[in-house]
Amino acid sequence: MRRIIFSNFFLIGLSVPKEWVQAGLLPTLEQTEGPFYPIEKPIDQDADLTFVSTRKKQAQGKIYIIQGRVMNIYGQPLPGALVEIWQANKWGRYQDRRDAANLPWDHNFQGYGKVKTDDFGYYAFKTIKPAGYRQGSIRRTPHIHFKVNKHGFDELVTQMYFANEPENEGDIFLSNAERKESVLVKFKLVEGGRRLGNFDLILG
Repeated sequence: MRRIIFSNFFLIGLSVPKEWVQAGLLPTLEQTEGPFYPIEKPIDQDADLTFVSTRKKQAQGKIYIIQGRVMNIYGQPLPGALVEIWQANKWGRYQDRRDAANLPWDHNFQGYGKVKTDDFGYYAFKTIKPAGYRQGSIRRTPHIHFKVNKHGFDELVTQMYFANEPENEGDIFLSNAERKESVLVKFKLVEGGRRLGNFDLILG
């Protein structure tokens, strides 16, 4: 798989530690874990969320490939870091029985995945684009939850968003965030009708 790296986390008038300024990198924005981090994880926990091992049909939705690199603020790769993702399905429902939304359940969608970074800090996931959803009075734009664990404890919890998504401006977790550019990802159409995007995770 081709790997693409974007280095766009530069200091612009923010008050941050001197070493971050010297490195030219800022940590990825931290965000809430949300209510649906899977307490009971699925049997299939690999990096391909579009297939469940016990079933033969592919999950509903457009296929997206998310790849990137886990690094520290000096740009050094972090090999062996555990990267986890979890998200809603095509209709905006989590594959979690705690989600009581009156929306379809996709039995072919894994909903959760994990992978360890390679020797150069790279990771990649194959998934589908989730729909936005309403939770109480809050409307969420499409997003994917990320958690990075490096030394036996959580070092980063964040959410990835889709650039140019119409619902982004109305999402309180994104629209009110500082440095939202660190969690917005642009995707491009590649061979096979898939979308490819790069999401580097910078640990402070």
